[in-house]
Amino acid sequence: MPQKLLKSAHYIELGSYQYWPVLVPRGIRLYTYEQIPQFLRENPYITDGYRAYLPARMCIKSLFILSNETVNIWSHLLGFLLFFSLGVYDMSSVLPAAGASREDYVIYSIGLFCFQVCMLCSVGYHLFCCHRSEKTSRRWMALDYTGISVGILGCYVPGVFYAFYCNNYWRQVYLITVLAMILAVFFAQIHPHYLTQQWHRLRSIIFCSVAGYGVIPTIHWVWLSGGFGADIIQAFVPRVLVMYLIAAAAFLFYVSKVPERYFPGQLNYLGASHQLWHILVVLMFYWWHQSAVYITHYRHSQPCPDYSLHA
Repeated sequence: MPQKLLKSAHYIELGSYQYWPVLVPRGIRLYTYEQIPQFLRENPYITDGYRAYLPARMCIKSLFILSNETVNIWSHLLGFLLFFSLGVYDMSSVLPAAGASREDYVIYSIGLFCFQVCMLCSVGYHLFCCHRSEKTSRRWMALDYTGISVGILGCYVPGVFYAFYCNNYWRQVYLITVLAMILAVFFAQIHPHYLTQQWHRLRSIIFCSVAGYGVIPTIHWVWLSGGFGADIIQAFVPRVLVMYLIAAAAFLFYVSKVPERYFPGQLNYLGASHQLWHILVVLMFYWWHQSAVYITHYRHSQPCPDYSLHA
């Protein structure tokens, strides 16, 4: 390795592997858990690879180094590009082929836009959480939580719209209810203690409640559609269940800090719970988008049953 590069190289340990040289721009270094400020100490099982005390310009430069946030940043940056590309493809190919209405275009645009916002808010927080100002770091954290709420909204909008495609009244009721819940979460973030460690469990309960609320319109939709024997129920309910299974798995990784809890210091850079959470969130959004494509084709090929018009 050239002498100039050696001067800017740090050696880090990737789990049980030998120390690897990592090129780091001048002014950036990686810290251990004990060396970082208190507001960054969220996971004691991630023991090294932290960026800290950086101005905004250096936070951006750190995008291209290997730290314990690299996978978190790039997984959702690539996720943003995925959903942006899907948006272009849907508008130019999928929806025209399905004979989509203006409403379909609006619903798809809202859903994919929400997913993209969620991805970008996450990228912003994980990129700038190492800012030298705790206030700035907390603002990016608040934006990250806002992005999660927007991502949940992106799941609800197409789900409710196409589930209650044949019942305008209940479609409006559930869409308004979901929007009110998301707005309530936004207002809750104004509370000065919302982002503190003491409220960590409460934040988790709030987001679980908002996501879990979807069980209510799902059960109602099954009943309005004629029960589990209906063709659309048999075709689409399994997709709903898979989406919730992915969401549950992602949340379990997030709150349990597994697997690094059992291998402290060994998964600092690759394989940590938050990275698995990120990947599963992208997978969940993608699965739900594909499910929306499936039910869109179904709705445009099957007439609404008579009982739904009177329900």
